[in-house]
This record gives sequence, structure tokens and C-alpha cells, in this order.
Amino acid sequence: MQVAVLMSTFNGEKYIGEQINSILYQEDVTVDLYVRDDGSTDKTGEILREYKERIKIILGDNIGVGASFMWLVYNVPMDYDYYAFSDQDDIWLSEKLLKAIKRIEAVEEINTPILYGSNQVLISAQGEVTGVRFEHTPNISYKQIMCQNKITGCTMVWNRQLQTFLKEEKRRPSTKLLYNRMHDVWVAMAAAAIGKIVYDDIGYIHYRQHENNVVGVKKTNLLKQWMEKILNPSIRNGRSILCKEIYQCFNDLIYDCDMKRDLECYGFYNESKESKNRLIHDRSLIQITGEHTLAFLMKVKLGLF
Repeated sequence: MQVAVLMSTFNGEKYIGEQINSILYQEDVTVDLYVRDDGSTDKTGEILREYKERIKIILGDNIGVGASFMWLVYNVPMDYDYYAFSDQDDIWLSEKLLKAIKRIEAVEEINTPILYGSNQVLISAQGEVTGVRFEHTPNISYKQIMCQNKITGCTMVWNRQLQTFLKEEKRRPSTKLLYNRMHDVWVAMAAAAIGKIVYDDIGYIHYRQHENNVVGVKKTNLLKQWMEKILNPSIRNGRSILCKEIYQCFNDLIYDCDMKRDLECYGFYNESKESKNRLIHDRSLIQITGEHTLAFLMKVKLGLF
């Protein structure tokens, strides 16, 4: 099987060599590693050039992590059986891609867009194992992805069928959304809308936690999130923008009537009193957010959903 691995880098000199080596030595698959550097100012570029005979390097301007990853999605060739995201600071176990491919192949639905995601083994900055990301199988429903995605980008592997739709120009997210929501949220939501997601409770990636993680495992401070949204309009309405753009980009491919109705409601809730009222009373959604009902109500009323 031929796999295109897509990595965006930014000032990753400390760990990137170890990660590249772990990708290049994957078992029983042929890997082409595409690396887009997002304007690094450290020695990342020098380290990448040490691998210039074995990887494909694109040096770009700083456009942000989400946009950088999606640039790779749009520009890699359609010559591969599978595609995968990679962070710059983790370590892949040698069977990571092979395990993912076998899980995707086990799905008997022919021509279905399929996304694989998995658990992660947590390691410290020094490489010491500290635990696993999820002790129990996480919720991977579209409502969960919208509120707080549990399918981490660095574990994602997807088939050519899904790649075909992700790459189409008419189905691409806006720059505004990629600033507000990460690339992996878009890919997961798209897969939930038009295909199938398979999740692996076993992690084949050592997910490094350090002071410079872009995302990482962080505790959520709801009050802090509220203040950030109030002070910064560009990060407001992330959930509704996501739903609106998924609905607009994939409406013709969404066959789940309940999901289509939800996406329209959540995405355009500010344009309809009926939709806003339905959103306010969506108990399953409130439960997923983990927010108090009154706090959720205020968020919708203030246009912060």
C-alpha cells in the first residue's frame, strides 16, 4: 500500500528528526512524506534538508497550522491508497500505518469515504511513557466532533475516497474556519457527514506533551474561553461556522436526514428564531458540551456558539 503522510512544521528542531525517522521506517507500506514548513525561524529547515533525498519538502510562508495542513491535502497527488496527518514532535510505532489500513480494509462498504483515528500513548518531553490519552472509548459522533473533537489529527489515516472529496475546491473550508477550528476537526466532521469513522482504542503513536504543544492534552477553562471569545471576534461562533460550512460543502452527499437537519439548525441558528429555540432545547448537545444549561443558553443568546 502507498501512503502519503502530510506534516506541517514550525520551529520543530528539537524533536522532528526522531519523528521523521519513525515515519520512514513504517512496516509493510510504502511511505512518501510531504513536509510543508510554515515559516520556521529555527533550524527546522536545515534538519529537513538532511532528509531531502527521502522526503518532499515545501518551504512556505506562515499561514497557520490548520491552513498549512489543508494546503498539503489540496496539493498532494491523488496517486496514493491512503493519506495520513503527522505532527512534528511525536514518535510513531513501526506498525502504526499498517494497523490503520487493516482497520479501514475491514469495513465492507465499498467506495465509502473512511477515516481512521486512534488512541495515543502519552509521553513526556523526555520520551517517558506517562499514560494513555483516553481510558475509555471516546464519543466520536458528529455532535461531539463539533463541540470538542476527540479524533486527534496525528492519528488520522483516510482512504482515497475521502481524499477525493476533501481535495475538491468546492468542498474546502474557509480561511476563517481554519483559523477558528483546526484541520482535523474539518476532516473528522466531513468524514462523519459523508462516510464512516473507525476508531482504535489501541494507540500506535507516542504523543509527546511539552511546553510548546500547539494543542496537546489541556484542561478546559470555560470562563477563560468565554473571555477570549468576547474580546476576540475572530474566534467566536466556531461551532456554528463549522456546521454551516459542512452543510454548504457536503449537503448533496449527506444522507442522514437527522444530521442534515441538525447542521442546518446549528449553522444558521442566528438567522431563525425557530432554529435558535431548537438549539437551546437540544439536551443531548448540552450534555456533550459539559456546560451548565444556563451557561449554554447565554452562549447561544450572546451569539458565541
